[in-house]
Amino acid sequence: MKARIAYLLQMFGVGGMPKWLYRLAGELGDEFDFHFIATHSDYVLPEYSKVATVSVLPFRKLPLAWYLLRQRIDLAQIANLRLYADAARLARVPSVIERVDGLRGGAALGSKDGLDAVVASTRGMASYLERMLPASKIYTIYNGVDLAAFDAAPAERFGLGPDKIIVGRTSRLGGGKNISLLIAAVKQLRQQAKYAHVHLVVCGGDTTQPGAVPMLARLRAEAEPLGDAVIFTGEVADPMPITKGFDIATCTSLPNNEGIPNSLIEAMAAGKPVVASAVDDIPELVQDGVTGLLFESGNAEQLTAALARLVDDASLRARMGAAGRERIEQEFDLKQQAEQYRQLYRRLLQDNGRHWLNRF
Repeated sequence: MKARIAYLLQMFGVGGMPKWLYRLAGELGDEFDFHFIATHSDYVLPEYSKVATVSVLPFRKLPLAWYLLRQRIDLAQIANLRLYADAARLARVPSVIERVDGLRGGAALGSKDGLDAVVASTRGMASYLERMLPASKIYTIYNGVDLAAFDAAPAERFGLGPDKIIVGRTSRLGGGKNISLLIAAVKQLRQQAKYAHVHLVVCGGDTTQPGAVPMLARLRAEAEPLGDAVIFTGEVADPMPITKGFDIATCTSLPNNEGIPNSLIEAMAAGKPVVASAVDDIPELVQDGVTGLLFESGNAEQLTAALARLVDDASLRARMGAAGRERIEQEFDLKQQAEQYRQLYRRLLQDNGRHWLNRF
């Protein structure tokens, strides 16, 4: 019988972390049975049910513990919320680990008591964890992307020919993503006649998490002066073709909103140069001047200059895109990263006694 692994997350809609867990479960489904448990939103992408048993449960310790016990979960993987760990321990789940992806306003630095391991998705995050728990419990494993799938995907350019430059952003629409800055930079560029061929594509919709402030309508209003030069796609379950259609990919997030963004990993996998704010662990992925250009968070002048530099120089775009693809091949390939998770899961299940009967 396969070992049963539960991923507990606030939501399993469109977003970097749930999409990564979907890819990971798909890669490891030959050996493990997966359960996806959402606690803050009942909106779940239908495709997730292809790789896992998907449930939406109250964000309360007893219902979560009862589910884990009833489903005989062997390993629980949580993210940032201590209640998840407490529920898993109440259910006597043999192995409990946490995956942290950026500071998230300090949420990732909560108590690690009772955890068997913590997975840091960046080296920067691992350095914080070393102050909190033994190095033997810390595992640095990057997110990964399916390179073969990217290579096979078509490029969506919304009817824009090769004479146009698409500046793109793929993200759920939250205030911390600072997409208003990107809109302002593209408007500034297009005030010059030489940049009339620059278009903006924003791929993403409002987050479905309760309490989140809707952003799409406001961003559309801000971008209205761009007219036909801007496209808002809304939520897209598979943004791969859209990302492949970009000429320049961007990330304009404010501090404490990112680890290493999946959107940039995917853009670099597609061979696209990136322009990104130098916040959180983004510089761990993007080498300034080699795979892309970094700018000071919130600095519209630097962002506009970086975009102009890449728009003006097709050969620079090609060189940075190729260097970015090489970087992803080296350390962010899905199969390589999934194998590290496989070995970690095997080790914990073996050390802690994988079978649910061992709890009693």
